Amino acid sequence: LDSTVLPYIHSFLNHGVYGQQLLNLQLSDLESLGVVKLGHQEIILEAVEYLRRFHYELDQENLQLLALRLSTQAHSLYKELCRQNDSEPVTTQTLSDVASIMMVVKPLVRWMDYPPFNGHIEYHGKKVELMKISVEMATCAQRDRFAEKPVEEIRTACNKLAKLADYIIQDITDPIILQPASLDLATLKKKSSDDLGFYILPSFHGVHQITEIKLGSAAYQSGKMQEGDEIVQTYTKENQSGASKYFRCG
Repeated sequence: LDSTVLPYIHSFLNHGVYGQQLLNLQLSDLESLGVVKLGHQEIILEAVEYLRRFHYELDQENLQLLALRLSTQAHSLYKELCRQNDSEPVTTQTLSDVASIMMVVKPLVRWMDYPPFNGHIEYHGKKVELMKISVEMATCAQRDRFAEKPVEEIRTACNKLAKLADYIIQDITDPIILQPASLDLATLKKKSSDDLGFYILPSFHGVHQITEIKLGSAAYQSGKMQEGDEIVQTYTKENQSGASKYFRCG
Protein backbone atom coordinates (compact mmCIF):
# COMPACT_ATOMS: atom_id res chain seq x y z
CA LEU A 1 0.00 0.00 0.00
CA ASP A 2 0.96 3.62 -0.39
CA SER A 3 3.01 4.99 2.52
CA THR A 4 0.27 7.53 3.23
CA VAL A 5 -1.84 4.80 4.88
CA LEU A 6 0.85 3.80 7.39
CA PRO A 7 -0.47 6.17 10.12
CA TYR A 8 -3.76 4.23 10.13
CA ILE A 9 -2.28 0.79 10.82
CA HIS A 10 -2.50 1.10 14.61
CA SER A 11 -6.15 2.15 14.36
CA PHE A 12 -6.92 -0.94 12.27
CA LEU A 13 -5.11 -3.21 14.73
CA ASN A 14 -6.68 -1.61 17.81
CA HIS A 15 -10.15 -2.11 16.35
CA GLY A 16 -9.43 -5.71 15.37
CA VAL A 17 -9.87 -5.15 11.63
CA TYR A 18 -8.52 -8.28 9.99
CA GLY A 19 -9.73 -11.37 8.16
CA GLN A 20 -13.40 -11.23 7.22
CA GLN A 21 -13.80 -7.74 8.70
CA LEU A 22 -11.16 -6.45 6.30
CA LEU A 23 -12.86 -8.08 3.31
CA ASN A 24 -16.17 -6.45 4.32
CA LEU A 25 -14.65 -2.98 4.85
CA GLN A 26 -16.84 -0.10 3.63
CA LEU A 27 -16.47 3.67 3.41
CA SER A 28 -18.41 4.24 6.64
CA ASP A 29 -16.02 1.88 8.46
CA LEU A 30 -13.02 3.92 7.31
CA GLU A 31 -14.51 7.11 8.70
CA SER A 32 -14.99 5.48 12.11
CA LEU A 33 -11.36 4.31 11.95
CA GLY A 34 -10.18 7.89 11.46
CA VAL A 35 -9.55 7.70 7.70
CA VAL A 36 -11.30 10.86 6.54
CA LYS A 37 -9.14 12.07 3.65
CA LEU A 38 -10.75 11.15 0.32
CA GLY A 39 -7.48 10.17 -1.37
CA HIS A 40 -6.50 7.87 1.50
CA GLN A 41 -9.96 6.28 1.50
CA GLU A 42 -9.67 5.55 -2.22
CA ILE A 43 -6.26 3.90 -1.81
CA ILE A 44 -7.47 1.63 0.99
CA LEU A 45 -10.82 0.73 -0.62
CA GLU A 46 -9.14 -0.08 -3.94
CA ALA A 47 -6.64 -2.34 -2.17
CA VAL A 48 -9.46 -4.06 -0.26
CA GLU A 49 -11.39 -4.60 -3.50
CA TYR A 50 -8.29 -6.15 -5.04
CA LEU A 51 -7.88 -8.41 -1.98
CA ARG A 52 -11.57 -9.33 -2.15
CA ARG A 53 -11.31 -10.37 -5.79
CA PHE A 54 -8.17 -12.34 -5.02
CA HIS A 55 -9.84 -14.12 -2.09
CA TYR A 56 -13.14 -15.02 -3.74
CA GLU A 57 -12.42 -15.18 -7.47
CA LEU A 58 -8.84 -16.37 -8.02
CA ASP A 59 -9.87 -19.68 -9.58
CA GLN A 60 -12.61 -18.08 -11.71
CA GLU A 61 -11.30 -14.71 -12.89
CA ASN A 62 -9.93 -14.59 -16.43
CA LEU A 63 -9.52 -12.02 -19.19
CA GLN A 64 -12.85 -12.81 -20.81
CA LEU A 65 -14.74 -12.53 -17.51
CA LEU A 66 -13.17 -9.14 -16.81
CA ALA A 67 -14.10 -7.97 -20.30
CA LEU A 68 -17.66 -9.19 -19.72
CA ARG A 69 -17.93 -7.12 -16.54
CA LEU A 70 -16.74 -4.05 -18.42
CA SER A 71 -19.17 -4.70 -21.27
CA THR A 72 -22.11 -5.02 -18.87
CA GLN A 73 -21.39 -1.79 -16.99
CA ALA A 74 -20.46 0.24 -20.08
CA HIS A 75 -23.61 -0.85 -21.96
CA SER A 76 -25.75 -0.08 -18.90
CA LEU A 77 -24.42 3.46 -18.48
CA TYR A 78 -24.61 4.07 -22.24
CA LYS A 79 -28.31 3.16 -22.31
CA GLU A 80 -28.99 5.30 -19.25
CA LEU A 81 -27.27 8.34 -20.79
CA CYS A 82 -29.21 7.87 -24.04
CA ARG A 83 -32.31 8.85 -22.05
CA GLN A 84 -30.72 12.07 -20.76
CA ASN A 85 -30.52 15.47 -22.38
CA ASP A 86 -27.01 16.21 -23.65
CA SER A 87 -27.16 19.75 -22.31
CA GLU A 88 -27.77 18.59 -18.72
CA PRO A 89 -24.91 18.61 -16.19
CA VAL A 90 -23.36 15.33 -15.12
CA THR A 91 -25.35 13.84 -12.24
CA THR A 92 -23.89 12.39 -9.07
CA GLN A 93 -25.15 8.95 -10.12
CA THR A 94 -23.34 9.23 -13.45
CA LEU A 95 -20.12 10.16 -11.62
CA SER A 96 -20.56 7.09 -9.43
CA ASP A 97 -21.18 4.88 -12.47
CA VAL A 98 -18.08 6.23 -14.21
CA ALA A 99 -16.02 5.47 -11.08
CA SER A 100 -17.42 1.92 -11.05
CA ILE A 101 -16.40 1.44 -14.68
CA MET A 102 -12.88 2.64 -13.84
CA MET A 103 -12.70 0.01 -11.11
CA VAL A 104 -13.57 -2.65 -13.69
CA VAL A 105 -11.11 -1.35 -16.28
CA LYS A 106 -8.13 -1.44 -13.90
CA PRO A 107 -7.95 -5.24 -13.37
CA LEU A 108 -8.55 -5.81 -17.10
CA VAL A 109 -5.61 -3.55 -17.98
CA ARG A 110 -3.54 -5.18 -15.23
CA TRP A 111 -4.14 -8.62 -16.74
CA MET A 112 -2.97 -7.36 -20.12
CA ASP A 113 0.29 -6.30 -18.48
CA TYR A 114 0.98 -9.92 -17.48
CA PRO A 115 2.55 -12.60 -19.71
CA PRO A 116 1.54 -13.96 -22.14
CA PHE A 117 -0.70 -10.99 -22.97
CA ASN A 118 1.94 -8.26 -22.61
CA GLY A 119 4.05 -9.72 -25.41
CA HIS A 120 1.20 -9.85 -27.92
CA ILE A 121 0.61 -6.90 -30.28
CA GLU A 122 -3.18 -7.31 -30.34
CA TYR A 123 -3.57 -7.31 -26.56
CA HIS A 124 -1.18 -4.39 -26.22
CA GLY A 125 -3.21 -2.39 -28.73
CA LYS A 126 -6.46 -3.08 -26.91
CA LYS A 127 -4.87 -2.17 -23.59
CA VAL A 128 -3.73 1.20 -24.96
CA GLU A 129 -7.23 1.87 -26.33
CA LEU A 130 -8.83 0.95 -23.00
CA MET A 131 -6.56 3.30 -21.08
CA LYS A 132 -7.01 6.18 -23.53
CA ILE A 133 -10.81 5.99 -23.57
CA SER A 134 -11.02 5.50 -19.80
CA VAL A 135 -8.84 8.52 -19.05
CA GLU A 136 -10.89 10.66 -21.44
CA MET A 137 -14.15 9.57 -19.83
CA ALA A 138 -12.92 10.08 -16.27
CA THR A 139 -11.51 13.50 -17.14
CA CYS A 140 -14.75 14.57 -18.78
CA ALA A 141 -16.82 13.39 -15.81
CA GLN A 142 -14.67 15.26 -13.29
CA ARG A 143 -14.46 18.46 -15.37
CA ASP A 144 -17.95 18.56 -16.84
CA ARG A 145 -18.12 22.34 -16.46
CA PHE A 146 -15.32 22.70 -19.01
CA ALA A 147 -16.94 20.43 -21.62
CA GLU A 148 -19.67 21.59 -23.98
CA LYS A 149 -21.69 18.38 -23.79
CA PRO A 150 -20.20 16.18 -21.06
CA VAL A 151 -23.11 13.73 -21.10
CA GLU A 152 -22.65 13.14 -24.81
CA GLU A 153 -18.89 12.66 -24.42
CA ILE A 154 -19.30 10.18 -21.57
CA ARG A 155 -21.96 8.30 -23.54
CA THR A 156 -19.65 8.10 -26.56
CA ALA A 157 -16.80 6.82 -24.38
CA CYS A 158 -19.10 4.19 -22.83
CA ASN A 159 -20.08 2.99 -26.29
CA LYS A 160 -16.41 2.69 -27.28
CA LEU A 161 -15.55 0.77 -24.11
CA ALA A 162 -18.51 -1.57 -24.59
CA LYS A 163 -17.51 -2.33 -28.19
CA LEU A 164 -13.90 -2.89 -27.16
CA ALA A 165 -14.94 -5.28 -24.39
CA ASP A 166 -17.32 -7.10 -26.75
CA TYR A 167 -14.47 -7.51 -29.24
CA ILE A 168 -12.36 -9.24 -26.58
CA ILE A 169 -15.28 -11.51 -25.67
CA GLN A 170 -16.56 -12.37 -29.14
CA ASP A 171 -13.73 -11.94 -31.65
CA ILE A 172 -10.55 -13.03 -29.88
CA THR A 173 -10.32 -16.79 -30.36
CA ASP A 174 -7.16 -17.31 -28.29
CA PRO A 175 -8.13 -19.86 -25.57
CA ILE A 176 -5.75 -18.21 -23.10
CA ILE A 177 -8.40 -15.55 -22.37
CA LEU A 178 -10.37 -18.30 -20.59
CA GLN A 179 -7.44 -19.40 -18.42
CA PRO A 180 -7.71 -18.23 -14.79
CA ALA A 181 -4.69 -17.35 -12.66
CA SER A 182 -3.17 -19.95 -10.36
CA LEU A 183 -1.62 -19.72 -6.90
CA ASP A 184 1.63 -21.55 -6.21
CA LEU A 185 4.20 -21.77 -3.42
CA ALA A 186 7.86 -21.24 -4.30
CA THR A 187 10.50 -22.00 -1.65
CA LEU A 188 13.82 -20.23 -2.24
CA LYS A 189 16.95 -21.44 -0.42
CA LYS A 190 20.10 -19.36 -0.54
CA LYS A 191 23.27 -18.52 1.34
CA SER A 192 23.17 -15.45 3.53
CA SER A 193 25.57 -13.68 1.18
CA ASP A 194 23.44 -14.32 -1.93
CA ASP A 195 20.44 -12.36 -3.10
CA LEU A 196 17.15 -13.93 -4.10
CA GLY A 197 17.71 -13.19 -7.76
CA PHE A 198 14.50 -11.51 -8.84
CA TYR A 199 13.36 -7.93 -9.26
CA ILE A 200 9.88 -6.50 -8.85
CA LEU A 201 8.15 -3.37 -10.07
CA PRO A 202 7.58 -0.66 -7.46
CA SER A 203 4.35 -1.44 -5.59
CA PHE A 204 1.25 -0.13 -7.37
CA HIS A 205 -1.69 -0.29 -4.93
CA GLY A 206 -0.52 -3.60 -3.48
CA VAL A 207 0.58 -5.29 -6.72
CA HIS A 208 4.16 -6.64 -6.71
CA GLN A 209 5.02 -8.02 -10.15
CA ILE A 210 8.28 -9.82 -11.01
CA THR A 211 10.06 -8.10 -13.90
CA GLU A 212 13.31 -10.05 -14.09
CA ILE A 213 14.83 -13.30 -12.78
CA LYS A 214 18.61 -13.64 -12.61
CA LEU A 215 20.05 -16.74 -14.31
CA GLY A 216 21.33 -19.30 -11.78
CA SER A 217 19.80 -17.50 -8.78
CA ALA A 218 17.67 -19.04 -6.03
CA ALA A 219 14.55 -17.80 -7.81
CA TYR A 220 15.70 -19.31 -11.10
CA GLN A 221 16.63 -22.66 -9.54
CA SER A 222 13.24 -22.99 -7.83
CA GLY A 223 11.68 -23.44 -11.28
CA LYS A 224 8.44 -21.93 -10.02
CA MET A 225 8.94 -18.22 -10.56
CA GLN A 226 8.54 -16.48 -13.90
CA GLU A 227 8.64 -12.92 -15.17
CA GLY A 228 5.16 -11.46 -14.89
CA ASP A 229 4.23 -13.44 -11.78
CA GLU A 230 2.81 -11.50 -8.86
CA ILE A 231 4.12 -11.95 -5.31
CA VAL A 232 1.13 -12.03 -2.98
CA GLN A 233 2.69 -13.22 0.30
CA THR A 234 6.16 -13.85 1.73
CA TYR A 235 7.32 -15.91 4.69
CA THR A 236 10.94 -16.20 5.85
CA LYS A 237 12.55 -18.47 8.46
CA GLU A 238 16.18 -17.57 9.04
CA ASN A 239 16.88 -20.79 10.95
CA GLN A 240 16.11 -22.88 7.88
CA SER A 241 19.27 -22.04 5.92
CA GLY A 242 17.80 -18.77 4.72
CA ALA A 243 14.67 -20.39 3.26
CA SER A 244 12.09 -17.93 1.99
CA LYS A 245 8.60 -18.96 0.94
CA TYR A 246 6.77 -16.92 -1.71
CA PHE A 247 3.18 -17.36 -2.73
CA ARG A 248 3.06 -16.37 -6.38
CA CYS A 249 0.08 -15.77 -8.62
CA GLY A 250 0.52 -16.24 -12.34
